[in-house]
Amino acid sequence: MRLTVLMFLVIIAGVIGIAAFGVPSAFAHDPNFEVKTPKDILKFCEFFYDEYVLMGAEKLAEVHQNYPNLRACGILYNHVAWKSTHPARDKVLVAEIEKYLGDAKYIKERHVRSSNIMPEWIKNDAKMWVRGETKDTLFAYGIRTMLEDHILNPSLNNTDRNCEETKLCITKSDFMKYSYSNNYVQDITETYTVDSISDDGILMKIEKISKGGKEFTNINIDNRGTILTNKKCCVIDKFIFLTPINFGDMITADLKVIGETSYELNNQTRQVWIAQSSEKQDTLIIDKETGLVFSDSHKKTDIITKWEKIELIDTNIFEKKYLADELVIPKWFKTITMWLLDNLISESEYLNAIENLLERGIIRV
Repeated sequence: MRLTVLMFLVIIAGVIGIAAFGVPSAFAHDPNFEVKTPKDILKFCEFFYDEYVLMGAEKLAEVHQNYPNLRACGILYNHVAWKSTHPARDKVLVAEIEKYLGDAKYIKERHVRSSNIMPEWIKNDAKMWVRGETKDTLFAYGIRTMLEDHILNPSLNNTDRNCEETKLCITKSDFMKYSYSNNYVQDITETYTVDSISDDGILMKIEKISKGGKEFTNINIDNRGTILTNKKCCVIDKFIFLTPINFGDMITADLKVIGETSYELNNQTRQVWIAQSSEKQDTLIIDKETGLVFSDSHKKTDIITKWEKIELIDTNIFEKKYLADELVIPKWFKTITMWLLDNLISESEYLNAIENLLERGIIRV
């Protein structure tokens, strides 16, 4: 199941952007109970309150990006009843939760995904947004959910990225899934996901799957794409290069661009460079536009000559990104949302309107 990236605590923090970079924390932990009712949310908020006091609203949101109900906590932490010792304190806070999130039915539905229609809880959120009871981040959460569940399917005709010469052509939440194919170990995959980007480097989360099960680790790469670990068999040490790359370039001390060709990945044809070491021991296939490594083959010669190969099998880098760091929802779109809520337009007409505005960049969530 895919986890929603949005954290709604930013409503209280007053942060305009929705997506935030992850910040490691010694206090990070997860609740071990379900959150399906207003009382559960109150318990959930009490669970995270110590972290809120230590880190503040913004950093708490950055650390726990998979809990949309944290936005209710921001409301509660700032409520006059939060620190009260009155016997009715919990009832007051539960009523406040229901005011902003709806009743237990809507709260439970937020945890039911893979819908193929516009969920009722999203309509409930839209109603509060139109009435001015919540901020744009509430409405954006619904749009993000419909994008992730493919209720909204904007056109992907424009997939070009604006890669900068001084920066790697990756953004937060990009992932690259590689498979190992060699004479020693079979059926191993590693998925690298961008967790945060800073001037000091890039933090990557790694999920490794093999016959032994799943392993999760973190690594850092520098701003030129080099993984800051010791090179060993079957671990790629550089999976993306700075662009632009030209024919004849030395992209490392021993890798030279010697040719170009086309490459098929997930039914997409990409134009690629071929880079090879001087002794022809290493051969890399590199995407021209992004600098992403499609494959890395290494020839090892002992008694027998054999090739060890790392190959990209999946990535989201070539998909158009509708989830943006900067939130933009024009005020006039509330009028169109009111038409839906008043049954003046159909759901399909409303969803088509959102898709069109996403494609044109008028709405960014």
